[in-house]
Amino acid sequence: MAGFRITDTAGIDYGLLSSIVYNCVQEEKLSKLRATLSKRTREQRQKIVNHKINGNTPLFMACQQGKVHFVNYLIEECGADIEIKGVYEVHEDNSRHLVSPLWCAAVANKLDVVQTLVRHGANVNETSDTDSTPVRSACFMTNIHVIKFLVENGADILKPNKNGGTCLINSVQSAQLCTFLISKGAAVNAVDSSKNTALHYAIREGMLESVKVLLSNKADYMIRNDFDDDALQTAATRGNVEIVDVIVEMAGLSLEAKIQAYELLGTCHIDERNDIVSGLKLWRQAMKWRYKNKNQPILKVLPKETKKVYLNAKEPENEEELLELTDPDEIYMQSLLIRERILGQHHKDSVFGLMYRGAVYADSNKFQRCVDLWKYAYIIRYQQNEPLNLDCLFTVQALVKFFWEVQMEHENNGEIEAKIFFDDALEVLQILTGQIISAKECLSNDGECLLYEQASKLNTQAEDKASQTLSEFHLLMQLYLHMIHLLTKLECSRDQTHAYMSCIHRLVSTDLRCTKGLSLLHLAVDSKTSLTADEYYSQFPTLEVVQLLVRCGANVNAQCQCGNTALLKTAHTMYMHSGPPEEEEKKVIEYLLAIGTHVDIMNNVGDTAEKFLKHSVFFSYSPLQYSSLKCLAARVIIKEKIPFKSEVPVSLIPFVQCHGMHCN
Repeated sequence: MAGFRITDTAGIDYGLLSSIVYNCVQEEKLSKLRATLSKRTREQRQKIVNHKINGNTPLFMACQQGKVHFVNYLIEECGADIEIKGVYEVHEDNSRHLVSPLWCAAVANKLDVVQTLVRHGANVNETSDTDSTPVRSACFMTNIHVIKFLVENGADILKPNKNGGTCLINSVQSAQLCTFLISKGAAVNAVDSSKNTALHYAIREGMLESVKVLLSNKADYMIRNDFDDDALQTAATRGNVEIVDVIVEMAGLSLEAKIQAYELLGTCHIDERNDIVSGLKLWRQAMKWRYKNKNQPILKVLPKETKKVYLNAKEPENEEELLELTDPDEIYMQSLLIRERILGQHHKDSVFGLMYRGAVYADSNKFQRCVDLWKYAYIIRYQQNEPLNLDCLFTVQALVKFFWEVQMEHENNGEIEAKIFFDDALEVLQILTGQIISAKECLSNDGECLLYEQASKLNTQAEDKASQTLSEFHLLMQLYLHMIHLLTKLECSRDQTHAYMSCIHRLVSTDLRCTKGLSLLHLAVDSKTSLTADEYYSQFPTLEVVQLLVRCGANVNAQCQCGNTALLKTAHTMYMHSGPPEEEEKKVIEYLLAIGTHVDIMNNVGDTAEKFLKHSVFFSYSPLQYSSLKCLAARVIIKEKIPFKSEVPVSLIPFVQCHGMHCN
């Protein structure tokens, strides 16, 4: 969008003139630019060239495009402000950043422009909207000549951006640049917000020479990041044999450390590179080193018991047992066992291995093996006591989606192999119940405002976080409903029925609410629940789920923030239909009416379920059949504004109030 027009008392249209200047720079017409501004005073010229078009001044554009003659003219002849920030677009991720002209020129590798700006007094340490300095961003682009000039002119190479990323971290792609920065005092062991050092980054990028430079300059290979990875573990889990060997040699690490690194290297080659031959070769080398000293072999410390999820597989303890491994499934289980032994079961790579191998089994129609592995991954992530952790959410979401895909395959095609067992679904429901209750407690500890309408009163950043948290909580509740729906379709005994109903009752009794104060029952009658996180899971509304929730104690008259009950919401949806309602929708309304749900509870705008039912051409409704004498009395009290709070028992006050305009 072009800048709006600004005129002064002399009738100068600054917006128009600024557009002309902008076009002159873009079309490289310096003579025309001089002629356009020649009759203006310096003050007028300054105002013109400092005007933004599409978020940027002419100077900013000239700096980005490396047009140094325009830069000189705009600064020297027009007095352009060299610190006015503009919008820099990163096309790779479609992001936009607010940066200074110097920052922009440094990233674009326009050395002559950078020199001109600095000569005219530009702040070499002026940061972007993410706290990134020009020199730091130039490091990311490996613009060595620009970097050297900025450093010579006072650029701070120690200043990190908002995520803790330093110049050195941004330079690991170039050993030459790393050497230069270290010679100028760069902090070799500075960590970012995830506790990653430059060494971590160099290893991830596979930059062997940079790894050597960093280790030669006292990089601490023992620093662990937030994933608990040190340098050697980072290299091993990425399958880089050369870097593992360099770290072991330069750091003087033990043979046992090298053995474990090679075992991890093997898992990476087998799983991520799909190279069983290379993986087994690495494992055999590790096993040979274990028995290098036959009198004092380095033995594996293995768990005493095997696990069913790993098909009760046990790790080989000598080379003979290792050579017996020929079946691919057995080899894949070994990868999972090795990760769990060395990294621990909660490590991200251990859990990722479970999810990856489960997905491979699913693609091969080995549905139960996928369920076993993903369920185990879910248990592990749930045990970390972070109920709204994104990894945990992703795992249960994938599991519920997979359950329904298998169930639909079974129902539609009669596939015998495609079958979900009740005990698997029940176990997931039980874990999910605990997860949602824990999440509710976490939200409540942060203040009820996060659960309900007061979230909008927070500052923008806190509001965004609260909104995201509520969305995640909403997702959990929707997934729970899909699990309930699934259980209604699976064969089960009386004891199993009691088990899952007890589970549901436990959750329902907490009066769970998500976005806009919606209860599980509100979500169960909402067709939008069918699409969870923009993906189809199962059809809603569904009578079986509504009945089950009510049998487990759901309050049929519960109101959301808008004052709607589940019945009012469903009746309104049916009323708004241009055609006949869905059969299931009609059944839900009939059921809610049959069990005595109030038809006259009023929402925030004065609507009731009765209003919509009476006017629906697709539903036969008799007001007297569903209106009790006490409801009629409550309506009169509200309508006639009769004082009642001191005249009726306290327990009846909410009953009377719900027959009027709902207030939060």
